[in-house]
Amino acid sequence: MNSLAKNALLLTIVTLSFTYQSHAKKTSLEQRLLSVVGKNAVRCGVFHFNDRKSGYLSGAVAAKAIRCMTIAYQHSQGFYLSDEGSGIDSYVARGILGTPNRSGIYRFDYDSSPSGGGFSGHDAFGMASCHKNAVPGKIDPEADCGITLKAPPPEPVKIKIKSKPTRCEFTQLKLPDDFAVLAVSGGRSHETGFQIDQSGYQALQIEVLANRPDKPLVLILGQYEPTIWNIHWTQGTHIIAVVAGGLHRQAVAGLPRGIPMLNSTIENEGGCKDFNLWEPEAFNPLSRRLFGRPVEKVYLAENGNVLVGGPLSPDIKVLSSSATPPKSFFDKNAPLAGEAGLEDGIKKGLLRKATEEDARAWFAQVAERAPSDVPPIAGQETTPKVPGIYEGTYVVLKPFVFPAALFGGHSATFFIPRGVPMPNGDPGHSTIYDFNTFAARQESSSPQKR
Repeated sequence: MNSLAKNALLLTIVTLSFTYQSHAKKTSLEQRLLSVVGKNAVRCGVFHFNDRKSGYLSGAVAAKAIRCMTIAYQHSQGFYLSDEGSGIDSYVARGILGTPNRSGIYRFDYDSSPSGGGFSGHDAFGMASCHKNAVPGKIDPEADCGITLKAPPPEPVKIKIKSKPTRCEFTQLKLPDDFAVLAVSGGRSHETGFQIDQSGYQALQIEVLANRPDKPLVLILGQYEPTIWNIHWTQGTHIIAVVAGGLHRQAVAGLPRGIPMLNSTIENEGGCKDFNLWEPEAFNPLSRRLFGRPVEKVYLAENGNVLVGGPLSPDIKVLSSSATPPKSFFDKNAPLAGEAGLEDGIKKGLLRKATEEDARAWFAQVAERAPSDVPPIAGQETTPKVPGIYEGTYVVLKPFVFPAALFGGHSATFFIPRGVPMPNGDPGHSTIYDFNTFAARQESSSPQKR
């Protein structure tokens, strides 16, 4: 063998060695994470910095990962997010993990070979408790854990432009000397089963009843998710302006035409997009900017309803307008979302509810492919329990598209029988048992491209 061939062989051996080492360390990291957050934890993203030109995630990917962690936290689920990759002589990672039942949120750092030992087998895994902010159920990686996922905005370029930029202001609103500013910040909302934008999430709906007859009223409405605000008011209440904002689309229904309205979200790049109206602390700065005074009180919706203002008398008359009904905002061309989409799949013969027989068939097929010459482990059952796997589970019968919004507590479980293709779309946090590959997996929030 000549020297050139020897060098090529040596390079191949070294490359394979480091590839194996990287895979082993990656597996070790995942085992460490699951030992903390539990094997049923939600995987909110495993990103690889070696595959990116930038050290940051894109804005859309970062927002989706943050939303995944927030929803998992709100539903008391364990979760983790990891940004990892291969260094010169070790596998490193950092990220955020949440333990079940809201028992803690932590930043973690991992180094497969902190001393540069390469094949030494000693790694380092550290955790530090994140400082929890004051907004319940809201996770801010940068403020809470000191981890920046998306790139900071670029420094503004100072140039003269002739066109006037969109501003955070009402162009034609004459305010009286005395008026009230009241706000609504999300809360528990009603799920419509429809979509009103391209976010992939089903729209929520909140019924707002305003009762403030003593002075003219300004409403500020803020919500993270795409939301339809259906406005009602008592006789004598005079609504003079409405501000709606959030991350995704906010639609205001029930008001007569002609009432001044400012609708500014992150997605529509409105003039007030710098005010995160899904966070209560944003209300006063925005109210002072627009109306010269703070918000008197913030109200939270409960079961999709919220009373804004004073208590109602038994004989009070409630009014609303049919000029803009909630249904007028539904995207009729988009498939139904969440549970409504699953029920629609059953009606169309694309899905059916799973039975115990489906679960037993799965375990029987898996058992046939298990290694036969492996002794049982003390303290572990050799036959898994069937009950539970088929409850709330669907069997895919024909080509199907996952409904939008299968996240957190709205996720589902699917059996994919042999010969049936994997559904298209985003499975959200759903669990999939595929008889074609005999693989069971719990999905992250990343969309599937098939």
